[in-house]
Amino acid sequence: MPKNIIIFFGPPGSGKGTQAELLARKTGLPTGQAGWKKISTGDLLRAEIAAKTTLGKNVEKYLKTGKLVPDQMTIKLMENSLKQKAAGFIFDGFPRNSRQLKALLAILESLLKKNDQVRAIEVAVSDKEVKERLGLRRMCACGAVYHLKYNPPIAEGICDICHQELFTRNDDKPKVIAHRLKVYHQDGKPLLDYWQKQGKLIKINGEQPIKKIHEEIVEKLRGLKVI
Repeated sequence: MPKNIIIFFGPPGSGKGTQAELLARKTGLPTGQAGWKKISTGDLLRAEIAAKTTLGKNVEKYLKTGKLVPDQMTIKLMENSLKQKAAGFIFDGFPRNSRQLKALLAILESLLKKNDQVRAIEVAVSDKEVKERLGLRRMCACGAVYHLKYNPPIAEGICDICHQELFTRNDDKPKVIAHRLKVYHQDGKPLLDYWQKQGKLIKINGEQPIKKIHEEIVEKLRGLKVI
């Protein structure tokens, strides 16, 4: 059976992680069979930290100081994941830059066979939409999440559950959002250009309802006989 690779791209707040998860569920198979495996950089890093591996301890040092985890660590995790038994892999959060793309292509060249397919999916969302989605998000210490437009609390600024005051995460503050978008466009454009030139980029309007986006992704992948 051919092995397929799906790589999700999109700016922060685009919902690409949600779509990657929905696709993973859609392509899953009964226990005991090799279905599709979702590979998330964040999930892999957290697993290494929880397992207290040497790599996990090194990763934790970077995260505690607010530094980015070096590419070589992330790339090693991805390489190990791709060696697992699965009918396909769905990437969420990797590659993020040209260095990671070059490393991934080298890994795929050594692992994939003639009939295997690689497709990139861009969940396209405008900067204006990203700023609204993230900038209007509010959190509570109890873990509840609100959105001032789509899911506002009953009482302004107060959690419906525990009645504590809501707050804005650092990642959702205007300056941070602007910086994250700048980094995404600088690092992401060369990657999208690469897959576009290869004829393997699928662009999806990410400003639709979640269900509609998922259905469109599935329809396009089925049309290409990827799933």
